[in-house]
Order: sequence, then structure tokens, then C-alpha cells
Amino acid sequence: MIATMGFAILQSRLSSELPRVNELSITWFTLLSAVFLACASALIFAYLSSKMINYKALNTSLQSSGKGTGIQVSKRLRQSLVVLQVTIASALVFVNITLFNDSVESITTDNGYSIDGMSQISVSISSSELPPAEERAADMLLLKQELLALPQVVEVSHSRSVLDGYGLWALTNVQSGENFTPESKRVSANYFSLVGQELIEGDFFSEADIADDNRVMVINEVFADRINPNGSAIGMQISNDPEEPSYTVIGIVKTAKRPASDDEPMRVYTPATHNTPTMTLKIADGQSVTREDVVMAIKTVGSQYALFSFNSLDEQRDLLLFTEYATAITTAVLAFITLFLAGVGLYGILSYSTQMRRFEIGTRMAIGAKRASIVSLIIKDNLGVVALGIGLSIIVTLIAYLTNKDILSAYVNIELAGIFVITVVSIIMLSLFACYWPLRRFINRPAIHSLRGND
Repeated sequence: MIATMGFAILQSRLSSELPRVNELSITWFTLLSAVFLACASALIFAYLSSKMINYKALNTSLQSSGKGTGIQVSKRLRQSLVVLQVTIASALVFVNITLFNDSVESITTDNGYSIDGMSQISVSISSSELPPAEERAADMLLLKQELLALPQVVEVSHSRSVLDGYGLWALTNVQSGENFTPESKRVSANYFSLVGQELIEGDFFSEADIADDNRVMVINEVFADRINPNGSAIGMQISNDPEEPSYTVIGIVKTAKRPASDDEPMRVYTPATHNTPTMTLKIADGQSVTREDVVMAIKTVGSQYALFSFNSLDEQRDLLLFTEYATAITTAVLAFITLFLAGVGLYGILSYSTQMRRFEIGTRMAIGAKRASIVSLIIKDNLGVVALGIGLSIIVTLIAYLTNKDILSAYVNIELAGIFVITVVSIIMLSLFACYWPLRRFINRPAIHSLRGND
């Protein structure tokens, strides 16, 4: 039932992000497989549980009718089970918290720009013949004015959004002759101020640069360090064609990273022409622009133009961060489930151990032992076992890291120390609860009940 509900949620919410999600279903094969695995697991654990009891000793005890005698699961086996529970729980919780923290950092990191409340539109030409570049430039400028006339629109950039529209450009440093292939984008004069991309040195384009088709270029700090690592890149000449005038670097901006990516590619930005059929809109806080609003603005410009796409950058960013969102939610749930199941297991084992010591507890209470001293006694008896489990989990984690160093090295940083402390504290608190809770029924009642063996 839970799986069916989960499939329904995935199909209704994530059908556009997860391929073939609509094919998920519970079939007779999966149902029979689940029943078979459940029965097999039950039989295996029943067999293991039965092997814990020494039936020969139990038979002897029953025949002798010895008062106060009983057969128990051995202390060594109980301690081994506690160590196993703590080891598995500690390792799983540590791994899940690490992945959760990494995903949250990827979601909340500053990528060097802001896209809040922005949308991108792309216009197509429906006429059989492509209008001249001058006519298209005039029409796109008119469309920009129509969009700015909308009360919801704060600003319009005549360029693709910061999330897409990058190409590759083969360039040469005129001074050194070194070749590069950075990502490139044509942008408008207000592009950098619109997305809040920080200027490190120099200046941005101006409207005059675009109108005069000046050969100027803004580059990011990664490319600036590559072409001149020992000085400023401002004023350097970058060529894309030996037969054409070279570009002059007039500005250096902070590197903008894509969501969910740690890559910092080399990038160059050049002035965009006005005939570019793609624009980025900045919408006022609390406002929205509908597809119908954009279509009406395009129709005002001319019937040969049509709206090709209209996308929210917030939705596009969330789509790029889908893996991180899914990882954060999944690891948080798995960490909680792991702690819950570990708590259930520890409670079961320690409850049994406490039950076996009820006569000892009753005797100590009868001769004047305080509740705190009895609680402290139980905790001390199990503290070493819990510490051993935590130690083994560290060894297991280190082995997993050393055998998969290339894959896991990206997750190793100073924050792991804090995550480890959180994991240890969680396991210790869970163990303390498992020690105390079964003990309550003995220390909160008169000692005679424990001595008589009454529940």
C-alpha cells in the first residue's frame, strides 16, 4: 500500500523529471516476490532466534523444577547484538547526514548571481521569409518596450538567461599566442546588473558599445587568471579570427556557477545584437506575468512573430537541483528511519537484559539503592558495548572510504568532524533512552514486585 501511494505521488508530481515513472506499478510478480522475501526473512530470523536458546539446559531446568532458575540468551550474544546495532546505525546515520549536508549546501550555495522572480522568453518567426536583420532588431526593441510597459515587469535584458545559452568559442590570446576554448554568451548592457553578477575589475558594456558594434569583451575571473596569471587582464587582446579585429578585454566579473555544479568554467561575454529573439524578464516581487500577457505584447509588434517558449528561471533552477532536493529528502528520511529502527532494536535487547536482572535490581533497591545509582549501573554496563559499536562503525566507514577514495574524496572536508559529533551524540542519546526506558517499570515500583518477579 505504501509503495502504491509512493508511485502515485511520483507519477503526479515528478512525471516530467523522472523518465518512465508512469510505468511504475505493483504487479503480481513484484507482489509474490515481496511475499516470498518476507516469508524467507521470517523463517531465517525465527531460526536464528531459536538457536539462541540452549534447549538442553532448558529441559534439564524444567525437569529439576529448581526454584529461581532459568535459561537466558547469553550475555555475550546480547552484547554482540548491541554492537551490531550500534555499528550499522552509526555508519548509516553518518553517511546519510553527510549526503544530506552536501545536498543542502549545493542548494543554498551562492552561485554568484540572483534569478529570483525572473523568466525567459524566446520568440520565433512564423513568416516564410526571414525579415532583414535591421527590421528584426527594430521589432525586438519594440517588443522590449512593450514588455517594459507591463506593470509587473521591472527590467528586460536582451539576452539569454544566466542558466543557459552558453556556447564554445575558439579564441587566441594575441600577446602569447595561446589558444583557449571558453564558454561564450552574447549579453545586453544591463545583463550583469540584472542578475547581480559582481564586477571585479574594469567596466561593463555600454549601450554605445552595442550600438557601435565595438569589439569589446567581459571575461570571468577564471579566464582572466588563465590568460594573465601574474597581472591584470584588462586591455588584453583576444582574437577569434586572424582576419578580423581582435576583442579588447574591458571588464572581469565573478565566476557564475550553474546550480548543482562545482565546475568554474572559463567564460567570455560579448555585446548582443538587438535582433536576438530571446529576452530575460525581471518581475516585481509578488507579481507574475502570464503567457497571455507575453503573447499580447508580441502580437502588438507584428503577426509574423510568435511565442516559442516562456520559462520561469526559478523552475529551471529547481529542475537543475532536482537531484539535490531528492537526495536531501531521501537521506533525511533514511537517517530518521535508521535511528528509529536502531532504537527499536536496542530497546528490545536491553529490555530483555533488564528483565533478566530484575531480581538483582529488586535486591539493590531493597537494601537502599537509589534510583539514580541503578540507572547509572545499567548505563555503565552498556556504555562500553556502545562505544565498541561506534568504534567499529568508524573502521567500517574508513574502509569504505579507502576502497572508494576517488569517488568519496569530494565529500571529505572539515565539516565531517561536526557531522561525526552529531552522529555520536544521536547514537549515545538513543542508547541512553534504550537503557533507561525498560528500567522504569522496575525502579518506579516497590522492590517487592521485582523480587517476586511480578510484571
